[in-house]
Amino acid sequence: MTVSTVYAYDSFQDYHPGKLSGTLPAPYNQYTGYTFLEYGLKNDIAIDLESGYTATDFRGSGLGGITDTTIGARWQFHRTDNTVWTVRAAGIVAGSYAISTTANFSPGDKASGGLGSISGGWNMPHNFYSFIEAGYRVRTNPVPQDAFGTAGIGHSFKRLTYSTSFQTSRSINGVDIVGAAPKFSAYFQPAQFPATKKVFDAMDFNTTYHFKSGLNFGFDYSKILDGRNVGMKNVLAFSFGFTMPGHMPHIE
Repeated sequence: MTVSTVYAYDSFQDYHPGKLSGTLPAPYNQYTGYTFLEYGLKNDIAIDLESGYTATDFRGSGLGGITDTTIGARWQFHRTDNTVWTVRAAGIVAGSYAISTTANFSPGDKASGGLGSISGGWNMPHNFYSFIEAGYRVRTNPVPQDAFGTAGIGHSFKRLTYSTSFQTSRSINGVDIVGAAPKFSAYFQPAQFPATKKVFDAMDFNTTYHFKSGLNFGFDYSKILDGRNVGMKNVLAFSFGFTMPGHMPHIE
């Protein structure tokens, strides 16, 4: 079993309503703490749970509550000495936070649904490794369906690992933000934010230190580079995790 607890802080002031660019009068901040638990039923099958609490803050106003929770299962269907492939399916349970009808400070889209993905990883010479993931997410109306993906490369040095990856998420349908707060437009109302077509590309940088006991501490920085109906977020995250029974024989 592996358990990871993460605290994430993200903030933005520049945003892209539709295909345009805009700037908020003050930074939009969000604070999230969540735990990811994965338990191996067999050598090639694992179940997982991810949930936590999140809150937003924009000019003294905000909303908070339990995050959208995912409950999933992963199957490792192919493995060699240097390669591994897995597939994952998960259900999504809408969080407890409220959706704002006056401005865009809702913590999320608050929609149940499901997702599926396939991921691969490779060990390479000189302690390098690479990884990819591609998936599809379906949630209840009016939230659009999304295709998402990640591709990255990393390196291990003794007990330290560090990696960088490109991440993307692209709604298949949805509406554009039209106008600006507080009036927006006759064609768009704040209650429609969950229905917006969200597209973004981001870069992610991660470093983690692994202790022989199985404990690990990590730091992560992500930056949204471009998008549609999203904020140009900077995300900082700190993580603490451990494995049970608490031994990692593959790390010397």
